[in-house]
Amino acid sequence: MKRWIETIRKQPGFVMAVNFLLLMAIYMLSRWVFFYMNKSSFPDVTFEDMMTICLGGLRFDISALCYLNMLCITLQFLPIKVRDTVWYQRIVKTLFIVINALGIAVNAADIVYFEFGGRRTTFTIFSEFGGESNLGTIFLNSITNYWEVWLFGIAMIAIIAFLYYNPIKQDRPASSYPANKIYYSLHTVIFIIAGILVAGGARGGLKLKMHPLRQDSAELYCKKPLEAAIVLNTPFTLVTTAHKTGYKDPGFFAKEELDNIFNPIRNLHPKGGEMNRMNVVVFIMESFSMEYTGFFNKDKDGGNYQGYTPFLDSLLSKSYSFEYGFANGMRSVDCMPASFAGIPRYLDPFCYFIYSNNALQGLPAMLSQEGYTTAFFHGAPNTTLGFKSFTNSIGFETYYGMDEYDNDKDFDGTWAIFDEPYLKYFAKESDRIANEGQPFFLTVFTASSHEPFTIPDEHKGTFTRGDIPMHKSISYADYSIQQYFEMVKDKPWFNNTLFVFTADHCGVSYREDYNNEMGRFLIPIFFYTPGGQLPVMCDTKRLIQQTDITPTLLGLLNYQKPFFSFGKDVFDNSENYVNYVFNDRNGNSMYYLDDLMIEYSGNQLIGIYEYKKDFSLKNNLLDKKDQYPQLPFMQQQMEAILQQYITRMEDNKLTWP
Repeated sequence: MKRWIETIRKQPGFVMAVNFLLLMAIYMLSRWVFFYMNKSSFPDVTFEDMMTICLGGLRFDISALCYLNMLCITLQFLPIKVRDTVWYQRIVKTLFIVINALGIAVNAADIVYFEFGGRRTTFTIFSEFGGESNLGTIFLNSITNYWEVWLFGIAMIAIIAFLYYNPIKQDRPASSYPANKIYYSLHTVIFIIAGILVAGGARGGLKLKMHPLRQDSAELYCKKPLEAAIVLNTPFTLVTTAHKTGYKDPGFFAKEELDNIFNPIRNLHPKGGEMNRMNVVVFIMESFSMEYTGFFNKDKDGGNYQGYTPFLDSLLSKSYSFEYGFANGMRSVDCMPASFAGIPRYLDPFCYFIYSNNALQGLPAMLSQEGYTTAFFHGAPNTTLGFKSFTNSIGFETYYGMDEYDNDKDFDGTWAIFDEPYLKYFAKESDRIANEGQPFFLTVFTASSHEPFTIPDEHKGTFTRGDIPMHKSISYADYSIQQYFEMVKDKPWFNNTLFVFTADHCGVSYREDYNNEMGRFLIPIFFYTPGGQLPVMCDTKRLIQQTDITPTLLGLLNYQKPFFSFGKDVFDNSENYVNYVFNDRNGNSMYYLDDLMIEYSGNQLIGIYEYKKDFSLKNNLLDKKDQYPQLPFMQQQMEAILQQYITRMEDNKLTWP
């Protein structure tokens, strides 16, 4: 019996199984570390919930490990006698450690990255950062600021290296093998069984009619879609999105019906008259959540909440603003397709999905055709996030990045030129462009309110108030915007300029009341006309989103041609106006109409919320859906938007005509 056990113990397949179990333990521990480090994003997850999540997570861990270790598993189960030699096992061990060290590293990286991306990393990350010229600096900064996470990752890699189970210390004697007929027959059967088990593990089960595990399968084990990130692991999401081929038409309506239900072609019946050729300046403010402002939170903390944006608050008091402003995505790369091409994010960033080469009808191109000078400013390296290529695709004539700024002493050491010097540079360039005599459309993307939230040394004693590092960098960015306005407020072109402010997405949330599916999209969007062209007011009834920026701007300029956009003109006074917002969080889609919001997942209605009364979205009214007469219209609109989005992406119809 002892000899039989010893023989089994030294079988290469048994060696693989033991080391596989070690990896499963490491992945489960990583899940708990992921939850602990990001627990502010999961305030409602209890210990009992985590037990269910961990049970479901086992399926995804097994799947990921089967994919990652397919080569090592194959080598250990091949019906060949050379498996029992020391040199062969050393090769397998080396492959095992290298492959799984990479898996552990990306899993650890997402412990950090989740706070900013809002989900597990998918294969689009390679498109997103493929052109970065300062990845080394970003990585080193990440190690410095999140050393405990990286120490954990290194410790886990060390564990698989030092605890790797390998009792094969010497070559197996040839005399100990059974007859070849028995050996090869037996081990061929074992190889086939192992292959079936690995295939089942990768798919998530052995049932032939079962669909393979997908990311959305994780929602089976959690109460909210966001919690699926705990169930998943990053190697799984990377592997399963590596060959993503596109969207699937949900088939809600016949194609000929779609345009009658929801038509993304806007301005089909222009008002007529001359175009108003005001200058336009758009500020895209990095990570400026609505929760950081004082203006939109006057009722918070018993009316004592001050916020961290004193200058923007003063500007908002002179502007046309909206109580409910929504981002259409979760990342910086989602903002410009939404704001300037009318394309909200759905499932994945448009810029990095397979349809990113579709023809677009960008706002800069439309204004350029009307005689405008167009330029985009961003103080980061010119390769950052593919911004330069995208701005080119939507018609910006000139790109001003870190290369054009040409003064690295103002570099923050990680991402970009500090906001204050860069916005002063932008002010000078704005005046230079204005003096060329043409109306202009300029956009500047700020950068300093980005992790690692660096503030120049000369200001560290000034911006000290706040509960998290983000608050200080928001205050610095707000101050920097003020410096721009100080430099341009007396210029002759200033009063004939329409200023638009939006955030690219929300930043790190501190307040519990914003830490929900709606709060993570709420951003300030407002219009400032120093010449008094717009009345000063806050419209509490109309909803605004980033995709509304282009239709609204073109409406204000009295643009006379049709164009494509999933957004609306928020100043439209026609009887057909629909007061809606659409956004999506990794396949969890939300449609707001007036005072009600509905939520879809997997093309099914999963939630109804009176969001103005229930700001934290605690009370799902799905079981009371018969009480809402507007619900059928909302569902029809949601389904039409989803189908228009998918079919127009597939058919490359994102322009007019």
